[in-house]
Amino acid sequence: MMKEEAVVQKKKWYERMPHSYVILFMLIVISAVLTWVLPAGSFERTIPEGATREYVVPGTYTQVDQTGVGVFGVLKAIPKGMDGACTIIFMIMISTAAFHVIRSTGALDNGIGVIMKKVKTSKIPGNVVICTVTFLFSLLGVIVGPEIQLPFAVLGISIALSLGYDTIVGLGMVAGGGFTGFAFGPINAAVLGSAHAIMGMETFSGQGLRWLLWLAATITVCIITCLYARKIAKNPEKSLVKGIDTSSLQIEEKEEGYEVTGKHKLVLAVLILLMATIIVGASKFGWYLTEMTAVFLVGGIAAGLVYGYKINKIIDLFIQGAASAASVALIVGIARGIQVVLEEGHILDTIINALSSPLQAFNPLVGAIFISIIVGIIHFFIPSGSGLAYATMPIIGPLGELIGISPQTTVLAFQIGATVPNFIFPTIGAFMAVLGLAKVPLGKWMSFGLKLVAALYVVSWIFIAIAFAIGY
Repeated sequence: MMKEEAVVQKKKWYERMPHSYVILFMLIVISAVLTWVLPAGSFERTIPEGATREYVVPGTYTQVDQTGVGVFGVLKAIPKGMDGACTIIFMIMISTAAFHVIRSTGALDNGIGVIMKKVKTSKIPGNVVICTVTFLFSLLGVIVGPEIQLPFAVLGISIALSLGYDTIVGLGMVAGGGFTGFAFGPINAAVLGSAHAIMGMETFSGQGLRWLLWLAATITVCIITCLYARKIAKNPEKSLVKGIDTSSLQIEEKEEGYEVTGKHKLVLAVLILLMATIIVGASKFGWYLTEMTAVFLVGGIAAGLVYGYKINKIIDLFIQGAASAASVALIVGIARGIQVVLEEGHILDTIINALSSPLQAFNPLVGAIFISIIVGIIHFFIPSGSGLAYATMPIIGPLGELIGISPQTTVLAFQIGATVPNFIFPTIGAFMAVLGLAKVPLGKWMSFGLKLVAALYVVSWIFIAIAFAIGY
C-alpha cells in the first residue's frame, strides 16, 4: 500500500502574526504597566470661544499623583472602551447591514458588471479604458469600501488581458481604484468617521479639500497604471508577472450574465439618495454619527422594500450584515480600551508631552508629515482603520495641537497614514485576497505597489502643505 504524505505548507512570516485582538490587548497590558513606570501628569485644557470641545493648553504640563492601573482595571478597560465608542460601533454595524441588504439584491454587482462588460467590448483606446475603470472603482471605493473590488477583480483582469496588458494592469485598475477611493473618500466611516468622532469634530467635515485629494490621488493611480501598461505593450518581456499562467482568468462573454432590471434601478436610486443625504447632512446640517446611522438604517430598509423583499427577509439580512461587522466593532471597543487605561493612569498627557517636545523644534508641516508616517507604521500591526483610530488618535490629536497643527489637518495626516500603505501591507485582508484572485505573488506586485504608495504619499503631502496654506 502506498502511504499518503501530508504536505504541510509553511506559513509566511506575516501569516504568523498574532490576531489584531491579541495585539490590541497586549497594548492595553503594556499601557497598564506604563502607568506604574511613567510619571503621571496632565495638561490644562480649555474650550476656546466658538469651539465645542476642549483643547490642550501648551506649556501647562504638570506632574500629578501616580495612579497605576491594576489587573482588574485592564479587564474593565475593554467594556469601558466599548461603552465609550458605542456610537461609531453602531454606525459600523448598521451601515454594514444596510450595504448587505443592497448587495443581496444584486443591483450593485449587476450594475458594475454591465458597465465593465460594455467597457470590455468597446473600441476605445487602452488608456481611456484604464482611466474609466479606475475611476469607476475609485467611486465605488468611496461609497462601499475596498471590498467591492473582490467580486470584480477577475473581470477587471480579463479586460486588461483582452487589451494586451497583464494582470498587474488589471489590479491597478480595480484594486488601485478601489483602495484609492476608500483611502481618500470624504465619507469613510471607519477611518474618517472614527477620527472625527474621537476629536469631537463634525463627522465628514472638511469635504472640499478631501474631494480634491481624492481626484488627484485617482488621477495619480491612472497615470502610474497607464505608464506601466504602455511599457509592457511595447515590450511584454518587461511584465512583472511574465510566465504566470492566466488562462483561467480569461472570461468569456457568455459567462458574464449581468443584467440590470427595473428593480435593480430602484435599489441603485435608493443607494444614490442614501449617499447624497449623508453628504448633505454632514456638510450642511452638521449631522453626527447618530443621524448618519439613522440614514443607513432607513436606506437599507428602503432598498429591500423597493426590491420586493418582505420585512422579515430584510430583518434577516440586517442581522447577517451586522453579524459580519461584529469583529470590526469589537476591535474598536478593544482599541478604545488603550485610551481608557492611559487616561485612568494619567500618563496620556505624559506621552503627549514627551512626543511633542522634539517635534516643536520643527515646522508644523514636518510634524504633520511625521504623523502620517508614524500612523502608517502602526497600521501594519493594526489593520483595522477604526481600531487604529481609537488606538492612536487620543495621542495624535493633542500632539497635533501642541505642535501647531489644526485638528482637521491632524485628521488628514492620520487618514493618509491609515490608508495609503494598504497597497503593500500583507496584513490587509482585502489586499491579500485580491492578489490571490489575480494569482499575483506578493513579491511580484511589490515593485508596482511601492511606486503607487510613494506617489500617493507625495501627492498627500502636497495636500497637507495646501491645508496649512489655506488654514484647513
